[in-house]
Amino acid sequence: MIHMNLLPWRSVLKKRRKKQNITTILGVVGFAGCLVVFVTLGLGINIAKEKSAVQYLNKKISSLDKHLLEIEGLEIKKIELIAKINVLQKLQIRRADTAKIFDELVAAIPTDITLLNVRRTSERVAITGFANSNSDVSQFMKNIERSVILNNARLLEIEQKTLDSGVINQFYMDFEVGSI
Repeated sequence: MIHMNLLPWRSVLKKRRKKQNITTILGVVGFAGCLVVFVTLGLGINIAKEKSAVQYLNKKISSLDKHLLEIEGLEIKKIELIAKINVLQKLQIRRADTAKIFDELVAAIPTDITLLNVRRTSERVAITGFANSNSDVSQFMKNIERSVILNNARLLEIEQKTLDSGVINQFYMDFEVGSI
């Protein structure tokens, strides 16, 4: 029987397979390492793009916030101007009120009454005057009550005063001005 030693062939084959396996493993590890590096670089580039986009949006948001503050300031100015316009319109409307009050007052004054002082405070008018008799003052009050815009005539005081020509009645009264 012939005896053959196959051990060195097997050990050489084993060493060669071991080398191939190590080379394959190193190739796969190298490929995986390159893949990880490329993926990391790609993600880093994407993150940098996203950061720049976020910074751009933040700049735009801050500029829009400034514009919004300007708009709010303009809104406040607009409200103030509207309030001023309303006040001016009310004043303009109220200008004619005095003329209307005097028109009604002239129509209500009897011929024997002389007015000394007419003073208006808000919706109330105070009058000081002279009358020949108490009935003239009474007639004056009735005429005021008949008026469309003059209401609630109130006699505050009548006092007799002596003048060169005789006795005269000085009266103090007030009334309200209604809606004109």
